[in-house]
Amino acid sequence: MKAILGEIGGILDAVPEEKTETFIEALLGARRVFVYGLGRSGLVARMFGMRLVHLGREATIVGDTTTPAIRAGDLLVECSRTGRSPILRHGVNLAHREGAKAVAILGERDTPLGRLADSVVRLPVEVAHGEGDQPMGSLFEQALHLYLDWVVLRLMERLQMTAEDMERVHSNLL
Repeated sequence: MKAILGEIGGILDAVPEEKTETFIEALLGARRVFVYGLGRSGLVARMFGMRLVHLGREATIVGDTTTPAIRAGDLLVECSRTGRSPILRHGVNLAHREGAKAVAILGERDTPLGRLADSVVRLPVEVAHGEGDQPMGSLFEQALHLYLDWVVLRLMERLQMTAEDMERVHSNLL
């Protein structure tokens, strides 16, 4: 466990503060935020989208039946370890066509998705010197989850919101 936590800590420590600040500013400046990812990265992205709603932001998960059309002033946030998926690149192209901005949160450097996005936050998994015994993209997904939760904490601070404020927005139908 300590080895995994050490690897994740190393990855998160390597993310430049200015990249996080640019991401936070984009989130705060967006009219609406659309969150997307595939596979396990997509599950983490969905958790982040939910937290944005808890923060009172207008956010949606791309692909849900209630996803509205993206427009100018909106922000698309896509999460991908490899940044190679044609589906994700297509999403950025569609967002740009409508005048929206796109942020990619990636694990690998110099990716097709990263080249298309307006800005990139890279979680450099290579600083962990491999993924040890963890399968496939687990290290990236763990770092992504913790990174996005840290962004939520920073947003709470900037928006002057407490956990109790967020709890009032939490679903009460189920």
